[in-house]
Amino acid sequence: MSGEKDTIVNIRQSEYNRLMNTCRRMDNINQTIQSNTNSMAGQLRGELNTRFQDIQRRHDATRHQISGLSDDMQRIERNFQSQINVQAREFQNNMESLHQELGSQRREYTEMIHQQGENFRRAMDAQYQELTSQITDIRQELQEKEENERHIAGQWLSDCQNYLQMIDSQYRHQKFKPGELAHLQAELNMVQNNLDQGQYQAAITNAQRTFMKAARLRMSLENLELEWEAHLEAAKCNATELIATCDAQNTCRFTFETEEGAEEIAGEIDFWTHGQLSSIRTQASEEMKKLGASNDLTLDDLKASMAQSEQWRHECLTLSEQAKQAIVAAQLRNNIGQTIEAALTDAGWDVTESVFEGDDFRQSLHVKLKNLPGDEMVTIISPIPGPNDTIQNKVNVSFFDRSTSDEQFRKSRLNAITQMFNEEGLEYTPPACAPGTENQACTDYERLDFTKVKQSKDSKQ
Repeated sequence: MSGEKDTIVNIRQSEYNRLMNTCRRMDNINQTIQSNTNSMAGQLRGELNTRFQDIQRRHDATRHQISGLSDDMQRIERNFQSQINVQAREFQNNMESLHQELGSQRREYTEMIHQQGENFRRAMDAQYQELTSQITDIRQELQEKEENERHIAGQWLSDCQNYLQMIDSQYRHQKFKPGELAHLQAELNMVQNNLDQGQYQAAITNAQRTFMKAARLRMSLENLELEWEAHLEAAKCNATELIATCDAQNTCRFTFETEEGAEEIAGEIDFWTHGQLSSIRTQASEEMKKLGASNDLTLDDLKASMAQSEQWRHECLTLSEQAKQAIVAAQLRNNIGQTIEAALTDAGWDVTESVFEGDDFRQSLHVKLKNLPGDEMVTIISPIPGPNDTIQNKVNVSFFDRSTSDEQFRKSRLNAITQMFNEEGLEYTPPACAPGTENQACTDYERLDFTKVKQSKDSKQ
């Protein structure tokens, strides 16, 4: 027998399950999240409309710039632009639908982006094949008209130059395809050299090849622009829903079924989870701030943002259950303290002080008892992690005996406590001696200073 004993005390699993089941949220969290999301959706829709206008301005500017191409190439480009417009409108329509059912369409929207990208690429591949055929026809027509080869080569060079200038001014090619436009410009310089040296057939062939590469680059850039915009919108929506979820958790209220009836309490989820809710809320706000200055973000950055917000959202949703467990565990610590008091009352022991560490209900409960001869006991009931993310309570009993140092005296008190645990339906591990305290009263007198206990702050705070 020693002056200090440790044991793990818990209510039976069936009783724990009953308590957890009788503690319920009063609100419908999904409805609250949707309501919070709707209140923030107006700003997102405004930003989305602005980006739609930017896309339309790009297409308008492109139509204006192709007026510098030859008549035949203008005709080809108009057909090409028409196909791009069709795909862009479909992309935009699907982006707009995201706001209507934000939560339920999270997975569907991600799949839509992928499917829309595939549709766009297939449409552009078909258009590219058509473009190849049309350019071959143009070359054949020019040959049949017996146009001067120098003139033909010069026209192709001019068309290519105008086309590359259009890509340079209207697309973020350095963001999505760095260096590729510069490579095509280098090829065009070779066409100029062919022309200067009178190698007109080589100039025509190389110019056509460069034009086709430029058209392919433009198709890819158009798709990447739309895909980037779609992922930006999805990332913003995910972050918005995360903020809405945090705010819904912040207003959570629980109701407990007691013998006196239902008792309603504030959830105080951030308090019971040691600030985890406010931490996630802060990170979500930082994520929205980052997405608001998105020009430097890559497509991979946006995909990572979507995944991160989704992970935080799942973590946020678990916090209400963690808070409920912490509330139940705190109440159990209080009940254990009362059980120990009841076990020793008949033997002449009275509770002289009882306080939560740091005056914080999340922390350890310290209970001091004293008998008439002046002997004292301190029980410290501390929350510790249990299996399956539950909370257990560790009970430390310290004996400060002054009237006697009788082992039997200490043992009788411990037996009374464990017997009361049995009567109250509490499960406990066999009490174990704290190392170094065998066969003597406890000498850690700082445990008796409850003023210091009340003022102490847990490291989690």
